[in-house]
Amino acid sequence: MKTVLVCNQKGGTGKTTLADEIAFEFDRLNLKYDFYDLDRQGGCIHAGHEVEDAEYGIVDTPGALQKDMGKWMKQADIIIIPTKMTSKEIEPLERMIELVKQNNITVPVLYVLNMKNQYSASKDFEEWFTDAHPECKTVVIPQSEIFVQAAASGMSVIDFKKSSVPAEKVKALVSIVKYELGIKN
Repeated sequence: MKTVLVCNQKGGTGKTTLADEIAFEFDRLNLKYDFYDLDRQGGCIHAGHEVEDAEYGIVDTPGALQKDMGKWMKQADIIIIPTKMTSKEIEPLERMIELVKQNNITVPVLYVLNMKNQYSASKDFEEWFTDAHPECKTVVIPQSEIFVQAAASGMSVIDFKKSSVPAEKVKALVSIVKYELGIKN
């Protein structure tokens, strides 16, 4: 089974939303997958489930420092680390980057700079991250009410409002996930 690990020790970074969006894409492709909701705080559209003959696993981790995080990282085939774009996120994000290094992670790691807005703090954060960590592969996803509306409807942003900027950015994210997992759709 190929596994997507969505993790950050900090809560509120968008882990559950991104795990749901990946699951929606797997649903669209009729892929068999297990969904592990380790977070248990609620808000996940996809209930945790395991299916027979699953080819993929999606793991939504809790927003807290977990002693098993390094082990989970070593078992993943791709790791997605979302972060909001504020100064409060820098220290926990740096700890996650260090955790990747400490565990000698060799699988693709994608950093999602989440909830970008028009204010200078987001721009400053993006510039800081790009300068401080040029080796890190990133996707930037905008802050948008469309995420809230789609979730309230139990839908992916891609299905809710296909031509929106948030939908396009999520499509880019799931395309990377599919590519890294060898999914040909």
